[in-house]
Amino acid sequence: MKKVGFVINFNKNSWLGGYNYFYNLFKFYTFAKKKKILPVIITDDEKKVSELVKEFNFQVISSKYFSNSNTSIRILNKLLVFFFKKNFLIDEILKKNEILAVSHNLSLGRNSAVKSFPWFPDFQEINLPQNFSLKMKLMRKLNIFFAIKHSTKIIISSHGVKSDLKKISKKAFEKSKVIKHCIYLPPKKKLLSRNKLLKKYNIKDNYFILPNHYWKHKNHIIVLKALKELKKFNKKLNFNIISSGNFEDRRDKSHSLHIKDFIKKNSLSKNYIILGIIPFEDLIGLIYYSKGLINPSKSEGWSNSVEQAKEMNKRIILSDISIHREQETKNFYFFKPDDHIKLSKHLKDLVKKPIKRDYINSLKSLKKKQTEYYNNYQNFFLKYI
Repeated sequence: MKKVGFVINFNKNSWLGGYNYFYNLFKFYTFAKKKKILPVIITDDEKKVSELVKEFNFQVISSKYFSNSNTSIRILNKLLVFFFKKNFLIDEILKKNEILAVSHNLSLGRNSAVKSFPWFPDFQEINLPQNFSLKMKLMRKLNIFFAIKHSTKIIISSHGVKSDLKKISKKAFEKSKVIKHCIYLPPKKKLLSRNKLLKKYNIKDNYFILPNHYWKHKNHIIVLKALKELKKFNKKLNFNIISSGNFEDRRDKSHSLHIKDFIKKNSLSKNYIILGIIPFEDLIGLIYYSKGLINPSKSEGWSNSVEQAKEMNKRIILSDISIHREQETKNFYFFKPDDHIKLSKHLKDLVKKPIKRDYINSLKSLKKKQTEYYNNYQNFFLKYI
């Protein structure tokens, strides 16, 4: 089998979406009947990938040259590729370990013996430029420039994101390939019962789930405004919003303080419950037992939580942005990202409707999607290595 490296140089809790993306891909690899590539995990710190290694037992390559947090290393890597069209340091490590390609990270250089396939989950900087400093915008443009000049192909997860890429660079657009990823759901027996789950987190039964990190573009504030609107007419709401995810925005440290102040000022703490980061099985259980899932984001890639909710036939309340329209099936309810009145009406109407609980709507259908996704991914790679 041909070895393909996957660079995972971030902490799980700092980017759960990215972590789950790789977890799912590796999981579907174990399901595959015809395995033609062999994943190798590449990192700058083995602690970051210990859970993945424990479950999948893949080979691990660890080196400081794959760091994403060390500014000096990042600059050095880019300079080597820019001036020499390949990174001698990284190339040597990869060739020594017989790695033929690196997936989802790094542009290794046009002269590199190793193929590279950087992945861009989204392009928030063109949809929400106000959320980015000039330095961050330049770095994102530089990454696209390197992907155009010094990678084999660019991986994109949705047609909406690919359309955004076209606005940035026609060359990058032409070099990109859409591979929509698929989700994994654990066996139902691994979930806590409804009563145990509610007791564990001290929450009431009637709730909607909002599973997003507190990054500014995720737009939690619109949900709080919708709750404030509803409390004008009924101070004792008969449902709660349960929120999970990291309560910090690395780009805007003041954002979480703004959220806390809004909750306190408008007396919403009894109806808006912040859980923080919780175990994956508990999150899936909370989605399953909920009245529905909310994703109010102003900019997204392909949303795992939306796909999870779809497989459970949940009602899904979404901001009306292109990626959410691309994911649309039945039971979708849209509102404009700044329209808290429309969102409040959806919440008011849907909380009255009885819940239909199907943990996995069709296990056969889900497995087919997982197989197709992995096969598409593997076949894509085999064209180039």
